[in-house]
Formats: sequence, C-alpha cells, structure tokens
Amino acid sequence: MAWEKKLIPVTELKPGMMSSEDVIFEDKMLLSKNNIVTKPTIDKLKQNYLVDKIEVYVKNDSDSPLIIKTNTIQKIENDFNEFSLSLKRIFNNISKLKVPEMNEIRIFSKKIQEEFKSTGIVIRNIVFYGSGNDTIYRHSINVSAISFILGKWLNFSQRELNLLTYSAILHDFGKTKISKDIINKTGALTPKEYKIFKNHPIIGYKFIKSIPYLDPSVGYGVLMHHEKIDGSGYPLGITGDKIHAFAKIIAIADLFDAVNSSKYHKKVRGPFEALRIIQEQSLEKLDCKYCSVFLNHIINYFMGENVLLNNGKKCKVIQVQINDLTNPLLLSEDNFLDLRKEKDLYVEKLII
Repeated sequence: MAWEKKLIPVTELKPGMMSSEDVIFEDKMLLSKNNIVTKPTIDKLKQNYLVDKIEVYVKNDSDSPLIIKTNTIQKIENDFNEFSLSLKRIFNNISKLKVPEMNEIRIFSKKIQEEFKSTGIVIRNIVFYGSGNDTIYRHSINVSAISFILGKWLNFSQRELNLLTYSAILHDFGKTKISKDIINKTGALTPKEYKIFKNHPIIGYKFIKSIPYLDPSVGYGVLMHHEKIDGSGYPLGITGDKIHAFAKIIAIADLFDAVNSSKYHKKVRGPFEALRIIQEQSLEKLDCKYCSVFLNHIINYFMGENVLLNNGKKCKVIQVQINDLTNPLLLSEDNFLDLRKEKDLYVEKLII
C-alpha cells in the first residue's frame, strides 16, 4: 500500500493517525514526523496552539488516513512469536526429508515480506523485545525482517530480496544440529565448545547445498554471515569483497538483534548505544557502505519515540545526529534536552 501526505484540520484528527511532517509552533515541537497522534496530542493542539491543520499519511487511492491501532506493538509481537513457532516446525520438517526442498521456505518468506512491510513498527518491536532467549527461531525471524528491510533500502530487486530473505531465514539452521547444551549455555563457551559452535555456518551451508535448483547466493549468505571485513571472522577468515553481499547484510541484522537482546559480549546502555556499536564495527568488522545506509535510515524511525532516561525522566526524541548517535536531542515536557551537554544522562530504553 502506497501512502501520500495530506493536510487535514485539527478538528478531524483521530487517535492513531500518523503525522507526515513535524508540527512546530514558536520554535516548539508539538508533534514530530512519523509520530502516532494520541488523544492528549489532539487536545493540546486544539486548546493551546494556533495550529489549524497538520499533515498526515493517507492512502493514495482513497484519501483514507493511515490509522495505527494502539495495540499494534502487541499484535506485531504476537506475529513474531507465531512466525518463530512456524519456523521451528518448518526446520523440523525439512530436516526429515531425504532431498530437502524450498517450498515451505518460499511460502514463509513471502509471508514475512508481506507482514513486515510496516518498517517502523518492525524496528520498534525488535528494539522493544529483541529475541529473548530464543537464539535460533525468534532470532532468525528478527534477522530476516531486518535483512529484508535493509535490502529494500539498498534498492535490491524483488528477486534479490527473495533470495536474501531465504538466506536470512536459514542463516542459523546449522544451530539446530548442534547440542542444545552448547546453544543454550548462558556462560562463556569453553574453547572446545566454541570450536563446535563455529561449525554452524558450515553445517547450514552443506544442508542448503543439497536443495535442488536453489541459487548459490542463498548458501553463501549462510556460510559467510560470521565473516568480518578485516578477516577476523569465521569459518573461512576471508576479507572484504570476498564476503557475499547477503552475508554482509545478515551480519548487520544479526548484530542489531544481538545488541537489542542483551546477547552482546559487552553491556549495552540502551538503544542508541546499540546503534553506536554498529557504527563502530563498520570501521573494520562490518561493511561500511551497508552500515551507513542502515544507520542513516534507521535513525529516522527513532524520531518522535518516547524514551526513558537513566534518571527516570520521560522524554521524546526530536533529533538524532549520525555523528553522535548516543546523544539525541530530546523534548522533556516543554524544554529541550541536549544529551551532548548532559554527560551523566543517557537513554535507557524506548517506552510505549
């Protein structure tokens, strides 16, 4: 569904509509772009300010406003969980076949692409919930969703998006063939356990190679998704352009889910530090170009979000600077708060 912008009177606003432009009056941000309109916002616009119209998104074929229901976050979370259960069933099914085939994966990929077209809601959900303790199925759904979104931002063709999504869905299939004691271990792996764990891309690749008529790019994405630009990755230790594009994208999506799921090897102080980690790794570990596209797009989806600071204060994100990702400009009640000047404060988490 395509959307257009339309000016509508404040008197016609309804909760759940989404703003398509910033609403600023006398240097004060009343409503930021891509923010969901709430009843208190409408009341404030009606009573306190001389703003008679604002721009919202409408369907381009009917002028019907885009309405985001208040339970959207929970709905998409339920969808993620259902997809995770479906993927577990699919992995079990294809593992039992003498000659694996892709039909179920193709159907599943199409469902993912259709369900996760609402980019902002998907990103918000992954930032809110991550993948918890599910390091295979829910993690693979999150990685597939982000990989698909990044592929679109990179202007991939539909065929490329399909192959990329197949690869992302299957990227951790190899983990299903490794002992659960290793996969689910909460503490650090022993050298022997880590050596076994590092085999999962090879296991997945060998399985995918046995699927008839499947484009080789799908397997390359699986095999190389833990490779690093500087050669420090595994299992091949290859560098730079030797790493397939799908693997580079999946690596970014994999890290994004990890840092939002408390699976990163260092403590992550909130969602903006998670973005900084991706930016930091783009210098040597991840593909710089793809990371730049990812970060420059994704920061737009943090604009207008409500956040909680480490001091318990609630604010709204007004601006995120690509060169200073951890210190956004916030709006606290009626005052702007620039975290670049508040060294003891940071965004702890997003809140609904």
